[in-house]
Amino acid sequence: MQKEIVSHDIKSTSQFSVKGIFLDDHHWDVYKYDHGDDLRQVEVDEVKKMLHCKDGSRGFFVYHCPRCDESRIVYLGCNSRLCSCCGKNYTDKWSKSLKKAMFDVVHRHIVMSVPNVLWEVMKRFRRRCLKVYMDAAISAINNTLSYFLNKRVMAGVIVVLHPFARDLGFKPHLHLLITEGGFDKKGRFVRKRFIPAEAMRKTWQYQVLNRFRDVLPGSPGFARFIDGLFKRYPNGFYVYLPKKSRITSKRKVGRYVARYIRHPAIANTRICGYDGGTVRFWYKDNEGVTYVVTMDVFEFIEALIQHVPDRQFKMIRYYGAYARRWKSRFGVYVQESITQSKLGDFSQNRGIRCPVCGEKMEFVMYWKTGPPSKEVFGEKIDDWHHLSVRVDAI
Repeated sequence: MQKEIVSHDIKSTSQFSVKGIFLDDHHWDVYKYDHGDDLRQVEVDEVKKMLHCKDGSRGFFVYHCPRCDESRIVYLGCNSRLCSCCGKNYTDKWSKSLKKAMFDVVHRHIVMSVPNVLWEVMKRFRRRCLKVYMDAAISAINNTLSYFLNKRVMAGVIVVLHPFARDLGFKPHLHLLITEGGFDKKGRFVRKRFIPAEAMRKTWQYQVLNRFRDVLPGSPGFARFIDGLFKRYPNGFYVYLPKKSRITSKRKVGRYVARYIRHPAIANTRICGYDGGTVRFWYKDNEGVTYVVTMDVFEFIEALIQHVPDRQFKMIRYYGAYARRWKSRFGVYVQESITQSKLGDFSQNRGIRCPVCGEKMEFVMYWKTGPPSKEVFGEKIDDWHHLSVRVDAI
């Protein structure tokens, strides 16, 4: 991997895509053949889903315009962790759901991380470390708020794990949306506008290292390593509150979620070059400096798939007052419970407009698999009538 600083902004384009790079010249097939024994099954499955995104094999919806008789096919996405397009769509839906679910109080955005000497340990023991890594954050927040409020309180915290850095390296860090204060034992919300990030650093360090000590191999060498980190970082671990992190209304949540909280490891618009053997992409660091990274295509594939989480691992977790067991108790502060969009709701929520006349199109059918190769699609709705016995209309 090569990295260089550029003095100009790079214009975003959609000329290249992650899917196209994986498919070109059978790069993914070659990589899978060479590294088959080292690949996790979840990595193989997520790549497979991405490569079949919107190709018809996963099914599609059919719509009909009642005004001009136009018909339209909408193919299903893949929802792969690697897909830039589906990742953005999921983020948009999640942010809308989140706005309805959040307590109607001020929230703050916080970033928490650990020194790079722990990254390789977390990568090697990811099954043991990543969950307790997220658990440690809520303990650090509740303990800090309780100390400065002189009473035990429970904050509402939404924790999102980002395993990747902007250069696609493994750099596990946490983005958190937390209530500006917490609930006391009587269920009353106690505000705390000033959240002491510096004071939280030591508590964060204590929670992380002690939890790692409990779940990692209990060798004398590792115990000395943990003790050494307390001495090496006397001021604690990284806790950052962005200057404009105060979210005063639910309407601002969507913008924050899209920019900071949940997004794919790399968007197609960040890929600025591909010649069949190397991939070039850009990113900006926290200081606004633009870098261009050049990777061999197989190095690029490896950098991407390493961030696929293990199956059933939740990258987004709801803690404290947002946890399911506590949320109903504080329902006066929230309008609706946290919900995910369901397939059965699409006909009411999806506003497909006719590309010819602009009329809202009517849902006709949902086809579970790819269209038969001999059929003519998209010309007249009559083409679909004889297929109705084989589809599930919703």
